[in-house]
Amino acid sequence: MAISRPLRILQAGQDLGVVRIDRGATWLAPVRLFLRQNLAIQILEGLVAGILVGRLLPASALAPLSGLGDGFIRLFQMPVLPFLSVSLIAGVGRLQFAQASRLLGRSALVLIGFWLVVLLAVLLVPLGFPSWHDASFFKPSLLQAPKPLDLTELFIPVNPFAAFAETQIPAVVLFSLALGIALIAVPKRQPLIDVFDRIAEALLGISAFVARFTPLGVFAILATASASIESSQLPRLAVYVVLQGGIALLLAGLFLPLVIAGVTPIPVRQLLRSFRTPLTIAFATANMLVVLPILVELSKKLLYEARAAHLAPGVSEQELKDQVDLPVEVLAPLALVFPDMGRLLSLAFVPFAGWLTGNSISLQEMPGFLLTGLASAFLEGILAMTFLLDRMGLPSDLVQLYIAIDQLAVARLGTLLACMSVIALVIIGTWVSLEGFPKRFRRLVPAATALAVFPGFVLLSRVGFQLLPKPVNSARDQLMHQDFALAKGRAPVVQGWSPVDQPGDWQAIRRARAIRYCVHEQDYPMAYRNADGELVGADVEMGMLFAKQMGLKPSYVLIDRIGNANDPRPDGLQALERGYCDLKLSSDVMAPMQAARTRFTDAHLTYGVALLIKGSALSSKRQWSDLVEVQGLRVGLGFEAPFLLRLVAGWLPQAKFISSQGTDALLKALQEGRLDAVLVTAQQGASWNVLQPNLTLLVPQPLKSLPAARQLPWKSAALAGVWNAWLRFQEMDGTRQTVYRHWVEGIELRKDKS
Repeated sequence: MAISRPLRILQAGQDLGVVRIDRGATWLAPVRLFLRQNLAIQILEGLVAGILVGRLLPASALAPLSGLGDGFIRLFQMPVLPFLSVSLIAGVGRLQFAQASRLLGRSALVLIGFWLVVLLAVLLVPLGFPSWHDASFFKPSLLQAPKPLDLTELFIPVNPFAAFAETQIPAVVLFSLALGIALIAVPKRQPLIDVFDRIAEALLGISAFVARFTPLGVFAILATASASIESSQLPRLAVYVVLQGGIALLLAGLFLPLVIAGVTPIPVRQLLRSFRTPLTIAFATANMLVVLPILVELSKKLLYEARAAHLAPGVSEQELKDQVDLPVEVLAPLALVFPDMGRLLSLAFVPFAGWLTGNSISLQEMPGFLLTGLASAFLEGILAMTFLLDRMGLPSDLVQLYIAIDQLAVARLGTLLACMSVIALVIIGTWVSLEGFPKRFRRLVPAATALAVFPGFVLLSRVGFQLLPKPVNSARDQLMHQDFALAKGRAPVVQGWSPVDQPGDWQAIRRARAIRYCVHEQDYPMAYRNADGELVGADVEMGMLFAKQMGLKPSYVLIDRIGNANDPRPDGLQALERGYCDLKLSSDVMAPMQAARTRFTDAHLTYGVALLIKGSALSSKRQWSDLVEVQGLRVGLGFEAPFLLRLVAGWLPQAKFISSQGTDALLKALQEGRLDAVLVTAQQGASWNVLQPNLTLLVPQPLKSLPAARQLPWKSAALAGVWNAWLRFQEMDGTRQTVYRHWVEGIELRKDKS
């Protein structure tokens, strides 16, 4: 394919997009100096400048750069999918069936070898995590069922044009491959193949033109990405960046070049020097597609030179080109269909997410995780990561963190590895299809020796992390210092146990212009005392807002969970029957038998059922059916309602239940090994996990849900009606959702404190 002009443009960075400037304008000297530099240097300068600007300027000032960065990536991607398709059709169409079989068969062996190496690297990554226990607030995705993996839909397009429109690369490649194979049997096909060649040349010209603006595009992308990372996250994120980034660099800069040099006559230094500019572009843009055409042409150039030196004199240049062009043009697009090493290395984010949230993946889960990860790697990156997080029982909301880290650093190193793995597959696959595998494996000894560096790097990284000060538990700090999202003032706590006059009577409440609530004192994150001793939480705040809008003065009575024999405070049902409050504000699961003694408000929340566990013994039991098989399972329950006890016993018929203690006492028993698990709601269990991060929050599938409501005295129909009507307004204007997300999901809000 004749594309020497755009290739020269990309290789000669000083000639790329140079604008002639009046030499007399001294104030433009920095601009002239920048434009005279090599393109790779310009890109790196744009990258560094973007990071600095993103960390120093406020997010509002960077808003225009977001559109600029997106536009640059879109322009660079625009010609790539058509180029991939037409070059694959033309390349396969030129082949003979025997030639295609030899090329694809031997290249498949090379690809499988690469997969095994990178999956081994993923297995090593968790060994580098330091012993820093941490946990996160509740994520709504914990209650979402994992989506099934449909490889048929991914690979087999019903409508090829829809596959192009939706950028489904595997489907596009399958269609192009099928059309190319069909062309093999078509007589007089060469004129059509020549047309495809000319189209590919024009598409490559578009890529070469857009590449002129890479430094500007990279600056915009990095500025917005670096601004999205919070400073408190940096120490733990650095663990992932160092481990995955270091392995990516070792694979791309050491192992793969040594493998290429061991199989082919191409020296490591020549290889790295030749691909320096496109690898820099790929690193800076975090997008391999933008440099795919350049990788194709540079691979051909190196193979031409290697074959010319290897073959006997007298072989014509055209014959040499025919031997090299076809395999390269077939393998390069196919390399995008199958997971490259960079994409597979990104699977390490899943063990990192488990470590970050206190839900580490156990050793017995690793084989299944790696196989599932290999299959899901055929999907688009974000979709694949969401699927894997769901499958491993981790919050899929963490995919936002994955995107932020990738945009800032890891995706760029992963893209560098992806490019080098495509280069290695194309060059080695082409060479072994022509020359066969090397007879002497002595040349591969340096590459095999390089593999021994990986365990050493991981263990050395862990030692280094352990020497650093342990980062602050930012989630715990936030939970214990969080203030109301919308309400103002403090929640007054009633001392003593005096009953209310006509408890729950709306008219009496209106006359007194005061309402008294009952709440549990350790009902994280709904009602609890923060580090300053103030009563806070989602339920407490809703009570404050109701009182303000109804013109009432609120007060709160603290009640304990059932079974605390050393404290005279009654439980919620007793508090209502004795008239200690007008409304039990702490949300409870709606046990039907209690409806005969108290009145419930409308159900306002659905709790997901979860387990808090310690250690790895139950961490792989992600299905209720798996837990049923565990013999002698000891489960703590924070309630004694007969209906709920029978319900839970139906889920775990073999378990022994302990329900005579409050949640805090049950968790103490769990920490001491006297319990195997404590059954909690997922929303509240996440907050307890933040307080005790050495525990693990497990949400077994299929999801079990329980309705939650608030309780009132039996003769309080009017108050219940007023509360339900008021709550509907809070649903409509988003107040309830704001309060819920602030306390349960940890979404920090800024508000006027005046």
